[in-house]
Parts: sequence; structure tokens; C-alpha cells
Amino acid sequence: MFIFSIRTVVLAVALSASSLSSAATLSVQSELLCSPEGLMRLIPQFNVNGQFTIPNPNTDLQTFLSAQQGLSNAIDMILAQENMSQNPSNVGSLPSRPLIFANNWLSSEVGIQTDGTNLNSPESGGKFGGYRVQSFLTGLTPVPLSQGSIYVIKQSNPTYQALVYPMPTSHPCVNRLVLAANNTAGSWPTPTYALGRYQLDNNGLPMRDKPLVTHLIVNICLDLGKSAVINKRSVLRPNAMIILALHWPCEGSGCANNGIGHQH
Repeated sequence: MFIFSIRTVVLAVALSASSLSSAATLSVQSELLCSPEGLMRLIPQFNVNGQFTIPNPNTDLQTFLSAQQGLSNAIDMILAQENMSQNPSNVGSLPSRPLIFANNWLSSEVGIQTDGTNLNSPESGGKFGGYRVQSFLTGLTPVPLSQGSIYVIKQSNPTYQALVYPMPTSHPCVNRLVLAANNTAGSWPTPTYALGRYQLDNNGLPMRDKPLVTHLIVNICLDLGKSAVINKRSVLRPNAMIILALHWPCEGSGCANNGIGHQH
């Protein structure tokens, strides 16, 4: 199992501090989404000897699935509660407040794919799961033209692999995520969420007037096609793929991985 590194490298993005300070006060349970420590209390499967730990799908598939699915459902329920308790006019008048996303990412995931004839896994070695692999989100960076409201996955080939749009919700620590892949018909259906954490001051207290930093992404990946070259022409051929994943930011030696995860 992988013990989560709390430190992150973040990218600067324009964000109004007033959007955070004017947001509604969260309930104790809602606040649990705002840190790995809170998630350990909300989803016991992440708590291993008092440390936030993402289950290894290759050694304990059922615990991984329970954690990934349980977190998705818990976020849905908490968002529903926040939506019911808050004033729609107040929520609608808040300035844009997307989370800040790091550049480097790891993931643990499971998946299966088929071209209609063959059925296999997109993970390395044909395993159903990938544990602590380099996430395809590595290279995530804000699009300058969007003033940080849309991100692009920038790598070597192709240069721009996919676009990611973080959509703020009534919960300051939760963004919905929308993905559009360049080389497939890939997307992220609901439920797919990014969770943010407060930056801390020198006394370890949350600075609620500062931008929140993404500490975890829980998502479903859906691909319906794969790029191919036929008769020297680039085409998109039918290929169905479903991935269930948890992604987290990393830096330096904390980005050591067990290979590369699925690629859109």
C-alpha cells in the first residue's frame, strides 16, 4: 500500500480570495473532504495505522474498489446536503474559485478494454490494476489563454494530450472535473471529482482565505476509440475502455513509480 505524501508542488492560478471567505460555513462532516486526514475519518479504508493510505488494487482489489466507490458516493451525498442547505443566489454569485492542480501525478487504478474481438487490460503486464503508477495527468498545466480556468496535459508526443476543466461546486473543497482527450474519444463521466485542501500557516492552521490545493482526484475514465494509422491516414477505430482510479500529486523522489499507467 502507498502512504500518501501530503506535500505538493502547485501551479499559480488566479483566484479571488473573497470567493473563499464569502462561502458558506461547512458542516463538520463536509470539512472531512478537505484533507487526507479527514478522508481517513470519512472512509476507513484509507486509514492504515493512522496514516492515509491508498489501497493496492493488485494485492487487495476489494478494499481498493470499496475505497474508490465509497469516496465517490460520499462526495455525492455531501454535495447534495450542501446544495440543500445553501442559498442558490449566494452560491451563484460567488466568483470563480477552481482548485490549484500540481504538475506531477501518480495513480492507482483498475481497468479493462475491448476492441470488439479481444478483451484485455490497458495496464502494464496485463494486470487488472496499476499500483502507484505514473498518471496520464502528469504534465498538467494551466492554459494561459484561460487564466487558469482550464488545464492541458502537456507532454512530448503529442504535445497536448488532453484538456481538463475543473468546475467549482457549492463545496469549496470539491470540483467536478471534465476531460476531453486529444487522441481518443476519452472523457470522464460522473462521478469524477477533485478534492482540495487548505494551505496551512506557520502554526498548522488552515488559511481559509487562500486558494485550495488539490490533494486527490477520484474518477472514472471512459474511452470509446483509439487512434490508429490505416493506409497512411490517422483514424479513430472503435475501442471501449473503462478505468476506475485515484490520482494524487507528487514531487521529487515522491514521484518514484511502478511504471506508467493507462494512457488516453
